[in-house]
Amino acid sequence: MCVRKLRGEDGEEELVVDYVRGRYPTRKQCLTALVMNGLPSQVEKNINNMTVKIPHQLFINGEFVDAEGGKTYKTINPTDGTAICEVSLAQISDVDKAVAAAKEAFESGEWGKMNPRDRGRLIYKLADLMEEHQDELATIEAMDSGAVYTLALKTHVGMSIQTFRYFAGWCDKIQGSTIPINQARPNRNLTFTKKEPIGCSEVQNPWNCFWLAVV
Repeated sequence: MCVRKLRGEDGEEELVVDYVRGRYPTRKQCLTALVMNGLPSQVEKNINNMTVKIPHQLFINGEFVDAEGGKTYKTINPTDGTAICEVSLAQISDVDKAVAAAKEAFESGEWGKMNPRDRGRLIYKLADLMEEHQDELATIEAMDSGAVYTLALKTHVGMSIQTFRYFAGWCDKIQGSTIPINQARPNRNLTFTKKEPIGCSEVQNPWNCFWLAVV
């Protein structure tokens, strides 16, 4: 159900969504709390001549966990309005745990201590794995977002793979600059910049273009 209010109207009218014709997404489809990806407990669907495994838990601190209180909600296939599966509904306490884990990983985790070239190798490996499983990823993306399969394959997933590879090449090429300034006698002055990550960030992804938003 959606509520439509046109400019200049004081009243509200309910608009029943015709999912078969694919008119409007629900508000619930537009909200995503956390990124979810592959887990021991998965929902299996036979679609597009393959069996795909769909994650449904929260991914926090390297583990797949249920939401606080075991709360869930149905994620909807926007092409026909059917429920794909029930996924964990993150609570404020879950978000706090995710933020704390991300902050800890940023400040004292292995990623920050790693050689930049090794970081690049890992991102290249991620892109290679995505390419290896791109048919499965595109099938899940098409079902979850309502995109046609070719769009999900070539754009949503395909461009994400290329973007990861692009930034993997930058890992060992991010550096600062020296800046010319007037020499102050009797001292010799040097000014330089140093590029550093500023920390963790929180992102809310749109439901209809998940992969590109993540990247």
